[in-house]
Amino acid sequence: MAVATLALLFGLFIVLRGLQPEVHRDGEGPLAATGDPRHQEAGAFDPVKGGPWTLGYPLCLMQGDQPATIDSVGPAKTVGAGFRFLGAQIRQFATARGHMPIGSVDGYPPQLPDPLQPAVGFSVSTRCTKSGLPPTYTELLIGVDRKAGGDGGGWRGIKVGYTVGGRHRAVILGFDILVCGPAVTNEPHLCPEFFAATPSATSG
Repeated sequence: MAVATLALLFGLFIVLRGLQPEVHRDGEGPLAATGDPRHQEAGAFDPVKGGPWTLGYPLCLMQGDQPATIDSVGPAKTVGAGFRFLGAQIRQFATARGHMPIGSVDGYPPQLPDPLQPAVGFSVSTRCTKSGLPPTYTELLIGVDRKAGGDGGGWRGIKVGYTVGGRHRAVILGFDILVCGPAVTNEPHLCPEFFAATPSATSG
């Protein structure tokens, strides 16, 4: 009886483990952005002026030939409460002079010459390139806004869940999306006005 119970529990563990997505860093699985697991960069916005905004990030296939179908887009971690996620869309276009990735633009959804599609359900099939922009570029567009009276904050990393070959995975991309404020620490180069006004934030 004890052996049968242990076998049942082990089988249940295997099943539940199979339901959990395999989480990997950029460049260490099929879906990628820069292809570098050490890549880290951040964008920060004024806590008082402007908004909403759209930020663009590359997506491509690093491994295998099967498309990666996106099923979720969210933060790897969050900080603060003065931040709103407005949604995620995909823009796919042929790169050419004057027709390039956005980096970031005012407004969401952005006013762009290419059709936008919901990120969830989109299948990424463009291959990653070692250098330069690929002929066809797949761009993940994330809309964000500030919350009035908030303490700033945002995402520390982007987590994109996806399915490829019937297997559910998630990639952590090293991009931070932040609204400046008390919740955003250790970012004096991104929020100089805030840190200049609150010297204690940089002390210690």
